[in-house]
Amino acid sequence: MQLNRRSALSAGAGLLALGCVLGILGGGVWALVRPAYVGVVEGGGLRVDQAQSPVNAEFAAFGTFALLTTLAGVVVAAVALVAAKRGKVRGSVAWLLWAGVVSAVAAIALYIFGGWFVGLLHPLPSPDALSDGDTLTMVPPVHPGAAWAAGPFAAVLVYWTANLLAYTRQER
Repeated sequence: MQLNRRSALSAGAGLLALGCVLGILGGGVWALVRPAYVGVVEGGGLRVDQAQSPVNAEFAAFGTFALLTTLAGVVVAAVALVAAKRGKVRGSVAWLLWAGVVSAVAAIALYIFGGWFVGLLHPLPSPDALSDGDTLTMVPPVHPGAAWAAGPFAAVLVYWTANLLAYTRQER
């Protein structure tokens, strides 16, 4: 099968654009589902109201980040498989690795835009504007750690498994 070089480059650029869009949209979803602590201003400081605040907001945000990046990785892998089946690319190891890189870009975009959208949804007022008894919501920061690998791992695993299943189903 003869591939058009421009077609393969276009497929790679399209996959990268998809990863960026998935990261931006995923960041918006992540900002919407991240739980926030409720704080009350008291004596020049801020006290977290345990009764109104969700339990373990940091872990919930970590878990949703991992799930959303995994979902983005699966979508990237599915689109990469479709491009390979249509003959746009060879579907080689390089394409598998590119799907993993694009999923990593999606995870980075998700993290960056998720933080940006959280700032829009839960803005912190100026300290001068606060007085005792005021309440505000605060979304705790998330340190993804191992969750950074969830999306790329899912993309590579799904792509590799689909190729393996397609290879074993071929008639010999």
